[in-house]
Amino acid sequence: MMIRNIVLDFGGVLVAYDFKAYFSRILNSEEKGEWFMEHILTPENNNLLDKGDRPFKDYISEWKQRWPDYAFALDSFDKRYTDIFTAEIPGIYDWMVALKAQGYRLLGLSNWSTKVFDVMKKFPRPFSLLDGYLVSHEVHLLKPDIAIYQAFCQRFEVKPDECVFIDDKAENIRGAQKIGMHGIVFKNTEETKKAFQLL
Repeated sequence: MMIRNIVLDFGGVLVAYDFKAYFSRILNSEEKGEWFMEHILTPENNNLLDKGDRPFKDYISEWKQRWPDYAFALDSFDKRYTDIFTAEIPGIYDWMVALKAQGYRLLGLSNWSTKVFDVMKKFPRPFSLLDGYLVSHEVHLLKPDIAIYQAFCQRFEVKPDECVFIDDKAENIRGAQKIGMHGIVFKNTEETKKAFQLL
């Protein structure tokens, strides 16, 4: 089957980020920054934000009550969220432009809270090239659950085997492959371009 759709994750593929560096700076301590990531903004808690069953601010309020010593860091996380995201991924915009010129449809699929829209405004170039996207908080599903890939295919009326999914996490690629998508684990733009040419 012919590949028609390039499906892109956002964080780590379109934009770079560094949570630990941000919180180490906010808390004036690398040790405190690490503690924050290990005990407060754990993968499980980050998943709660990305799944979006409740508003982002509800979780922040709860966590401030639970960890009052870190209330300032949590407020900063809410109000200065985009500071965590540092740059476009090198080369990704130019490659997306080239793919569109070749006739591919560019779509997005990302685990992200409602804060994604602030990041889109900060880095408009790559996001402006997308023909559409599905973000986890909209459907209350998370990669690598196969249900989110199925929801994606239904929304955009695409066949899985006509899609290449590009994500920086191998487990998310495996989830996409379970419904028949092609997949590439993103390390950098140049390696991804080479892997794409081999499909």
